[in-house]
Amino acid sequence: MLITLYGINNIGKSTQAKRLVKRLEEVGKEVVYVKYPVYDIGPTGPFINDVLRGGLQDVSEHELQMWFVLNRYQYQDQLKAHLAAGKIVIAEDYVGTGIAWGVAKGLDVEWLENLNKHLIKEDLAILFEGKRRMGAKEEVHVHEQNDELVARCAVVHRELGKKYGWEVSQVKDGINRTTESLWEMVKGSI
Repeated sequence: MLITLYGINNIGKSTQAKRLVKRLEEVGKEVVYVKYPVYDIGPTGPFINDVLRGGLQDVSEHELQMWFVLNRYQYQDQLKAHLAAGKIVIAEDYVGTGIAWGVAKGLDVEWLENLNKHLIKEDLAILFEGKRRMGAKEEVHVHEQNDELVARCAVVHRELGKKYGWEVSQVKDGINRTTESLWEMVKGSI
């Protein structure tokens, strides 16, 4: 089973993804956590990391999105192997993230959907909505420093969530409350 977690940066996806992995392991499931982009897959991962943390985006948005898509394709054989072995894969920031950021930065949604159409589809997609933790912003991350862009991306995430039928998890006060809410969404699907 492939479960994806979506939402804007600095909303707590990584924390919740890791807590979900632990919870699934506690009930006897074999689980793999993947955060996209996968930075240690060359050449795409290091290139994307340099663009996002190099100060300024010096490639077109079309080109950048193709790098993100290629990164997902490069990891696809490994993803297929995990799923074929009966593991649950918790993926943070998968196809929907690329589409959301691309649209927020002016690209055509149909073009982005077409680029991603041969990737494995998720079995369950969950969109985190709520307040961003501004203290968690990476100083060198080109997207996280642009609050207006992140706000646009949140709107696009919401629109895509409706279009694709994503479940919605409201980030609650207190990490544990959000964790329990997420678990309630997932446990009926496993």
